[in-house]
Amino acid sequence: MAYQIELTSDNVKTIAFVGNRYGWSDALTSLDEGTNELQEHEAWEIREAMESDTEGGHSYFPMLGHTCGSGGQLEGCLYCKLQDFLEEIV
Repeated sequence: MAYQIELTSDNVKTIAFVGNRYGWSDALTSLDEGTNELQEHEAWEIREAMESDTEGGHSYFPMLGHTCGSGGQLEGCLYCKLQDFLEEIV
């Protein structure tokens, strides 16, 4: 099973800015603008990196604002894209 995540140039810039400070951003630094096709093992590695940031009761995606409000999907909202991606991995 393959997974996809679509990143805008702003998304890629944000990931690069956060860099290796957190597991989520470090795991995504190799992705490019556009549609990124990921194999199942790659998706799981990213998921594990994202979950490592939550150890100790912390929330997902430190340094990343949730810009689309509650329940909405704002185009380009990296937080929403990552949350959706995380939920798709089974």
